[in-house]
Amino acid sequence: MASPEADSCLNQVLILALEKIIKNASWRKHSKLATECKSVIEHLTTPNPNPSSSPPPPPTQSDPHSSPSHPGILLYFSLFDSGLILSPFINSISSNHNKDVEPELDAVQKLIAHGYLHGEADPGGGTDAQLLSKVIESVCKCHDLGVGECGVVGDQDAFGFDR
Repeated sequence: MASPEADSCLNQVLILALEKIIKNASWRKHSKLATECKSVIEHLTTPNPNPSSSPPPPPTQSDPHSSPSHPGILLYFSLFDSGLILSPFINSISSNHNKDVEPELDAVQKLIAHGYLHGEADPGGGTDAQLLSKVIESVCKCHDLGVGECGVVGDQDAFGFDR
């Protein structure tokens, strides 16, 4: 299990980014995204009531990685929770309507830089590999929005690297 400080740092990165997405979302056009972000914030801030009180359900025959206790691509979170938490980031970055994806890209960069996001990306692999592949694909598709629309300043890309 992670230390409270590590959990706190990860939650801080995620919650700040989700709050920025909510703030930037146009309520008429992106109300579903804002609602999804609020739901994830609630999930992150609600304490887990005694997680060891009930055993996790056994994995299904079709996908052994579908168990809620299977480690996910987000450090300290199960695969199910990783998918739930990363969904708004994937949806927001992938959206052709969202012109300002800087908070989302910044959050994904921080997750990678601090070692919170890990695993192998493979669109044809297991559920965890597919989820990581979706994250990477959504970030790469951001380039299709255009350089000025991806929050790029000066001669640096969205991750702060010189071109």
